[in-house]
Amino acid sequence: MFFNEDISFLFVNDRENPYSCEPGTSYLWVRGRQLGGRFLSFGRVLPRMSDYDFKAASRDGVGEDWPISYADLAPYYERVEEFLGVVGEESDIANAPNGKFIAKAGLTRWEREFKRTVESRWPERKVTPWRYLAARAYRDHVPITILAAKETGRLEIRTESVVNRVLIDKQTGRASGVAYIDARTKKTAEVTADVVVLCASTIETIRLLQNSACERHPAGVGNSSGVLGRYFMDQCWALAFGAVPGQSGWEMVDEGYGDSVSRNPGGIYIPRFQNLERVTHPQFKRGFNIQGAIGRFHVPDGAPPLYGFTAQGEMLPQFDNRVTVNRSRKDAWGIPIAHIRCVPGENELKMLQTEMQVLKELVQANGYAIEFAGSYLGLDDPDNLMPHADWLTRYMFRRSYKTTLGMGASIHECGGARMGTDPGKSVLNGYNQMWDASNLFVTDSSCFASNGTCGPTLTTMALTVRACEYIARELGRSI
Repeated sequence: MFFNEDISFLFVNDRENPYSCEPGTSYLWVRGRQLGGRFLSFGRVLPRMSDYDFKAASRDGVGEDWPISYADLAPYYERVEEFLGVVGEESDIANAPNGKFIAKAGLTRWEREFKRTVESRWPERKVTPWRYLAARAYRDHVPITILAAKETGRLEIRTESVVNRVLIDKQTGRASGVAYIDARTKKTAEVTADVVVLCASTIETIRLLQNSACERHPAGVGNSSGVLGRYFMDQCWALAFGAVPGQSGWEMVDEGYGDSVSRNPGGIYIPRFQNLERVTHPQFKRGFNIQGAIGRFHVPDGAPPLYGFTAQGEMLPQFDNRVTVNRSRKDAWGIPIAHIRCVPGENELKMLQTEMQVLKELVQANGYAIEFAGSYLGLDDPDNLMPHADWLTRYMFRRSYKTTLGMGASIHECGGARMGTDPGKSVLNGYNQMWDASNLFVTDSSCFASNGTCGPTLTTMALTVRACEYIARELGRSI
């Protein structure tokens, strides 16, 4: 949705990097293979997950609990937040733990009014500012995480290197390194290692593990349980945008990003308020959050402020939603491509209906004009779609919105190499360590046992720090 020519270099060429989907389904897989990956293109929102996420199965009996709790991850959340710099505002919301904020996030005057209106009418819908990444997290478009690693003198960066398999020792079944293809010359090479850590992004990691099948791991590395690639999830997206009638202008609230429209960070965040301490929405399990912005988008003088809201609903883990390898098709480097099945179930469809209902309630309670409202289920009011746009824009949007709002659009894919306490039901243990190869770790979002409703980035980074600390502590002992 937010793609444009100015940032096209942050996204892969899908002709070189194809993927396939189940017949009759679609999936929008957004990828970036530049140094820094999607850390250069994500929405910069960094909320913490809570035990309402990590222990959700104990509350409603669906799926599996994570093998860790919020208390296990809290110190690592804090370390990541302090290192990167996260802007936010403390609040008293049980399922949205406060972070270690370097500055207080602000709201536009329209967002402050929105907060008053919503919380007075629906007290359970707590409105708080985004917890978002500060400008200091990048230096010359390179994440400071990479720069800090380079400064140790112990990091060698090999860009233009497409890893095609994990190397496995035939005698021990453990990882011995990785094989890769030079993206320009197409020559192959290998790197050996005592420990291998995969953080290649959810689908790419699953694909790599499956493409690494060998004599010791015939069904794919880490697949002795049969669940590698299974329980793949993404969040269910709904969207509404439009204008605030009778007013004009826009505001730059938080400093530190310059005056570019794309550098106007922040907004409002309503954490999940459904089915927490008690069942409040019996038509579906779990729930959704809402985030958006009002009056932060640049508009011409005299034009009304614009708003945009999204709802992001939790997809329940389903055995049949999975990532496999399509060996009949290969990418530009000769590697079998990913094959994706991510189909919402009855629970997600019912939740999407409520997402749209709530978005309309919020908009109407504040007297905003709706130019677009829709989800995977379709357009809410197709006859009133973008009334001020030209006919071609309206026509093209009608043709493409289902892909734009379909599965994958939230860009929060996770699961497929989930962690757990039982090797028969999971791929990894509670330290992101593979049951089947003790010196192989997976720390991206494929390790998630459930996907919650907030973005996975902060949790993925905290898990990575925790796993790497474990590796450093245990190296030379039993790994």
